Amino acid sequence: MMMKKRLKILLTNDDGYSFDGLKHLYEALIRRHDVIIAAPQEQQSGIGHAFTFNKPLQFMPIPDVCGLPGFAIKGTPSDCVKFALGYLLPQKPDVVISGMNDGENSGISGFYSGTVAAAREGAFWGLPSFAFSLNGGEKGYFPEYAKAALDIVELVMSNMPASTSIGIGDGQVFYNVNFPSCAPDKCKGRKVTRQSLAFFEDRYRRIQTGQEQDGFMIYGEKTNVEESELFDSRALLNDYTTITPLCLDATAHWLLKNLSVIEQSR
Repeated sequence: MMMKKRLKILLTNDDGYSFDGLKHLYEALIRRHDVIIAAPQEQQSGIGHAFTFNKPLQFMPIPDVCGLPGFAIKGTPSDCVKFALGYLLPQKPDVVISGMNDGENSGISGFYSGTVAAAREGAFWGLPSFAFSLNGGEKGYFPEYAKAALDIVELVMSNMPASTSIGIGDGQVFYNVNFPSCAPDKCKGRKVTRQSLAFFEDRYRRIQTGQEQDGFMIYGEKTNVEESELFDSRALLNDYTTITPLCLDATAHWLLKNLSVIEQSR
């Protein structure tokens, strides 16, 4: 289903403005919508929701050689969205899109991800926002999955409750989308999933840095991944595209009643 409305899209990522995943996503989106880019000047993977607070931000137009319209910002993915919405753009876009990331961001990975943080920042501003990531991006499937990303944006926007589309209701919502590592023609389909809580069992190995002190590099993998395909990490491993709606309200609502006994007034 093709949308009748031509959307104004703010596009960003965490791999930097020159990364192929961003270019292919732009090329897919621009076929049917208006797109402006505000992306980091440098690689920002794993930066989470960090933003620049105690020093000035700098930006420049994306170099002409890239063939992309927009701005390269010397900051984090969250900075890119904040700065674009708060200064660069004359009016708010209809949608914020982040990606396409090289590597999956399902489950708890999303808390560390600069890609997902940029979409979360868009939700802070009350805008429908999407994070797109490709498991095994090195396999070169960015062009095909970028076209799938366009379809997902249009499908979600066409089926979005009116209250959610303007950032009210049960809390602002954003969408964490992960594509599997298989070839697109081997993908089993799309699943709307819950966020996995599989644990990252991280370790560190010592490496020689050529300086006085050696350094330590993190490595590890997810453990205890849920068996059910109701969860994004498992469905992704089983070659499904996962669409996980996330919200900003992190309150443990089920504890409010029990904890009321410790309330105190003066």
